Amino acid sequence: MMMKKMLVVIALLSLVTASIAGCTSSLSKAQGPRDVVITLERTACFGTCPVYSVTIKGDGAVVYDGKDFVEVKGKVETTITQDQIDELISEFEKVDYFSLEDGYTERTITDSPTVLTSISINGKTKAIEHYHSDFSALEKLKYLEDRIDEIINSDQWIR
Repeated sequence: MMMKKMLVVIALLSLVTASIAGCTSSLSKAQGPRDVVITLERTACFGTCPVYSVTIKGDGAVVYDGKDFVEVKGKVETTITQDQIDELISEFEKVDYFSLEDGYTERTITDSPTVLTSISINGKTKAIEHYHSDFSALEKLKYLEDRIDEIINSDQWIR
């Protein structure tokens, strides 16, 4: 009888532990380096806004594609470190990216650029369109867009 109670207690503890572990999953627990894809695209404006896109994969591969008003036009392939990948994922977590709206596209002022971001991780994908004169967009979204550029050092191709 004592053994049966002990087995029940062990089973309950295992169940509680498993459910707690399931509740604490985060973006940073990607299923492997190839599980992550992050994109950033900046579109044209009326002026001389840089027009380019970057795709970042979980294995560190980065593809930059410069279009207009950038120092480097065309495709450039490079790599970043696993620490930088982890930092990017952390930035998406900080802004609670998956809870944000899919679009902030109100045209309060015309001729502003649009920034498109996305992340695919752990079987989930989210993309956001952010027109830069939509003042309903949260500051943390603009912060994330800028952090992506900073972490991968987009300035090396833009300026």
